[in-house]
Amino acid sequence: MGRDNSYVKAIILFLIGVVILFSIGFYVSKGVCDAKTSDIGFPHRFSLMGNCQIEITPGQWIPLESYYFQQQP
Repeated sequence: MGRDNSYVKAIILFLIGVVILFSIGFYVSKGVCDAKTSDIGFPHRFSLMGNCQIEITPGQWIPLESYYFQQQP
């Protein structure tokens, strides 16, 4: 019985570690998205499925990587 209990504890600790690492990764990625979009003037958002996105027209969100900015001479 003690052996089964140690497996359960190990699995629970593993899952807690995964959740902690996932949370850290999410907030780091959100911070990077905030930093990349701070000077472009578009509303932005970060999601797991869409990554970093900007709203180029109301209701139209595109990935930040798809946006091409060309400075006027």
